[in-house]
Formats: sequence, C-alpha cells, structure tokens
Amino acid sequence: MANIDATKIHQGPGSFWLDVSVPATGSRLIIDSNGNPTAGTPLFAGATDGAATMVLTPKLTEISADQVTGPVDVVLTGEAAAIEVTLKESDLAKLKNYVVNGSFSTGTDSSLPAGAQSYEEISFGGLMAIPKTSVAVISERRDAPGKFVVTQLYQAYQAEAVQLPFQRAKETTYKIKFEGLADPTRPVGDQVGKIYRQI
Repeated sequence: MANIDATKIHQGPGSFWLDVSVPATGSRLIIDSNGNPTAGTPLFAGATDGAATMVLTPKLTEISADQVTGPVDVVLTGEAAAIEVTLKESDLAKLKNYVVNGSFSTGTDSSLPAGAQSYEEISFGGLMAIPKTSVAVISERRDAPGKFVVTQLYQAYQAEAVQLPFQRAKETTYKIKFEGLADPTRPVGDQVGKIYRQI
C-alpha cells in the first residue's frame, strides 16, 4: 500500500512580490519569519483573486528514425517560465508596474474640482525599454507555521494585456503574467528561477 504524507500536500495563498533581490548562485531568496523578502526593494503587489500560479514549460523535441515508428530520444530545445496572478488593488502606484509602456506621476491640477485636485496617473504610448524585475510568490506551509514555499523568477517582464473592467456588480480585477528570461551569466540549471521549500 502506498504511504501518503499529508505534510507534502500544500494548500495556502501565495503573496506576490516585485523587485525582490536575486540570490547568488547556490543561495536562495531570503525571507523573514513572516514570509517577507528582506533584501532589495521588495514591493508587495497586494490582494489577489484566486491562485498565484508558477508555470514551467520545457520545450521538448522528439528525435525519430525511419527504422522505428516511435521516437528514439528527446532533446530540450527551449523553455518558458512564468508567474500568473489576478490582482485586486487598483492603486496606480502599484498598477504602474504592469503597464510596460507607461509612466507614473502625481501632482495637483487646479483646473479639477475643489477638494479633488490632487491626482496620480499613468500615461502610456510610444516606444520604450521594457522594464524587467525579479518576482516571487511566497506561500506559507499549512502544516508548519513560519515556513514557506518560495517561487522566484530572477529576471522577468510583464507580458499580459492589462484589462481593467469597471462594473457595479463586481470589483475591478486584472490578470498579470510575468515571463521569465534567462540570465546566461548564471550556471546552466539556475538561469531562470528557483522553487524552494523550507523544511
């Protein structure tokens, strides 16, 4: 009979972080006992709706031979890694991190109505360099409070179209997807990201 280890069944929300530090090869993203990153300039993305999902997609190509009907081998020809999450906070200071062709600013406009002259805004349009950052999802273990599962992409860009639905019956949410890029200066096997679990 198979042995089932319930401590290996993970269930719990994931907190999405931007601008986390990239660990040196052989190291991990350092977090405190509450699951908050401790280095770099980490920014908590805020409330989420549903799962924060790490997607790992190796691109495999089968090698075949005319002499047999099935493939004889397989080779890795590419890979893709992404973190997908649906966010709920419409704070423009946070939203600016997901509009890749935008610029954030704040100010005061005296032509606006009295009492509502301060503003924050994201203006967008035009060719510009795509911002890249290191992102992480940190999820506490249900069986071991104060221990976490950490998923990180070392260098990523926001690749999802930002859609902001405004309606009476439901709060505004928007999906984002950070695609991982390889850092060829790191060793093979540690160029895109890492998943680790505190035990």
